[in-house]
Amino acid sequence: MISARIAFNVHSPINYHLHNRQLQISPPPIFRFAPAKPFPDRLRGIQIAFCAENRFDSPCEDDLPHIKIAAPNGGNSASAATWVGVATLTSKILGLLREVTMASVFGVGPVVSAFKYAWVLPGFSSSLLGGVNGPIHIIMATTLSKLPKERGKKLFLHLTTIMFLIGGVAGALVYIFPELILRIYAPGLWILVEGKIIREMAMDQLKIMAPCIVLAGPVGLGFGYMSAEGNNALPSISPAFSSSLLIIGCLVHTFSRRLNAPSTGGKIVAVAVSLGLFLQWIIQVILLRTEWSSIFPDSFSNIVKCGEVREFFSLLVPATVSSGLAQIASFTDLCFASLIPGAAAGLSYAYLMVMAPLGALSSIIVLPLVATFSKQVKTSSWDSLVDNLERALLLSMVLLLPIFSVMRILAEPIIHVLFQRFAFDSSASALVSDLFLAYSLGAPFFIAKDVLVAAFYALGDGKGPFLVSAGAVALNALLDWLSVSRFNLGAKGLALSTSFTAAASTFILFHLLKRKLPGIANYADIFYPTTLLLFCCGISNLATSATYKLMCQLLSSSTFFSRHHLMKALMTASIAGCLGIVGFFVPVIVLHLSGFKIVRDLYKMLIQQQSTRPMAKSQAC
Repeated sequence: MISARIAFNVHSPINYHLHNRQLQISPPPIFRFAPAKPFPDRLRGIQIAFCAENRFDSPCEDDLPHIKIAAPNGGNSASAATWVGVATLTSKILGLLREVTMASVFGVGPVVSAFKYAWVLPGFSSSLLGGVNGPIHIIMATTLSKLPKERGKKLFLHLTTIMFLIGGVAGALVYIFPELILRIYAPGLWILVEGKIIREMAMDQLKIMAPCIVLAGPVGLGFGYMSAEGNNALPSISPAFSSSLLIIGCLVHTFSRRLNAPSTGGKIVAVAVSLGLFLQWIIQVILLRTEWSSIFPDSFSNIVKCGEVREFFSLLVPATVSSGLAQIASFTDLCFASLIPGAAAGLSYAYLMVMAPLGALSSIIVLPLVATFSKQVKTSSWDSLVDNLERALLLSMVLLLPIFSVMRILAEPIIHVLFQRFAFDSSASALVSDLFLAYSLGAPFFIAKDVLVAAFYALGDGKGPFLVSAGAVALNALLDWLSVSRFNLGAKGLALSTSFTAAASTFILFHLLKRKLPGIANYADIFYPTTLLLFCCGISNLATSATYKLMCQLLSSSTFFSRHHLMKALMTASIAGCLGIVGFFVPVIVLHLSGFKIVRDLYKMLIQQQSTRPMAKSQAC
């Protein structure tokens, strides 16, 4: 299941008294640590922490105000966790199948490009703000967990009324002014020759998906209400509804001759997305029919005066600002991508391939460590904090680098197996492959940045990551402009800008964190493990490339594989990938990087963390 804690300390600084204690750290096998220095005794900021767990409970017992989310107890917890796991896996599989289906039906043509531009605002509303694990969902669940049943129901109705009003106004503006909105972040659609077709489809899709903005808030509140009650199966499976309807829409477009026009295909995609969110809302209304019995339970003036409502929005506004900051970065990318034909669709597919393994590793490594970091800060276990932070960084690299070392060599056959069919031709595969290679350069920094940000939040400092993110947005916009307008790098330049920005942000965060935790290894101390890992990547690349070429030659002589090119590509990529990963870990073991020991130690730490904490129960304040 997914548990979460959102704790804000905005009234007074947090005092951590360390008694000027010097660090005494026993170094792991591969790091040499800098001389220990006293830690700062005052930390302040905003803390927002998300943690993946097998049950709902508080990540740590610290001084910050936090909330426990109700969970099924007794024998039902294992069954509930199983259902949530199955639902989440189903949603992920259908999400990948959705992208594969869209690529097969529309390729990187105007329909997908128009959808990427039109989806910006509806996607921000329904996925980032009101979606599962979005700010509205998490804050609603944690807020309701503090309140008695009746007060929680009343708050749910109050917030639903406000969200419908806000969403209705925003949705109406989007429906009335779609052209003005698109001009803000896609000006290239008014410059390119084929831009007219794309912008007309994008405006139609944006108007069709305007209801997503209206329903996003109420749907997020409903998910939060169910999570607070311990019902997490529907929130976990909910993304599957939109994915399923979108797949059905693509199939209808493909097999219906009357609907085979590109403009019609764009409208079908938009209708499917809107119906998916509407279906989620209808199911919530049915399941929460008692709570939905009165949509407007009180006068608007009384709703605004409600203390719980003000508290909810005091938490939601900062979280929305943080989410909006990340969205601004996508605005800048789309703004410059609109000047390049097919760039928006190609970038989205390449980014999906990069973020799929990153998302899995983040759930496995980063999210559970947030609770560990927070508990160690609370108990002033600074040596353990530094040790676990460095182990997490190294573990992330040990697990991530072999995957991307293999994928960089096998990018084209992987894309061929996943996407290349029907409308997604060889030229589209070549485009996505180049963009994937550019994005993959920043992959290690994406995961390292997540680990460092988790450490900042555990220290109660949200200001540092926020300012770094703001600077990264500005840097990304500047690099986008240089790559497109000055150096003519095209879509590949946009992907390289994102990777370079991630690297710069990671180094800045690491430098800032060293000032808070002086026991962290210096840059010189990590030179050896970094060089060793890069050497392992080189061995892995050679092993993957040699195996792939050899397998292609061997299978080419087979009559069966000569007739079934997809099976041939799948077989060669699988065998070459496995041997490439083995080629990475052999020098890791031989040269005593102790990667497996680090994996084992960190795994035991996370398991012990989850097994020693009791199951959380719902509490009313």
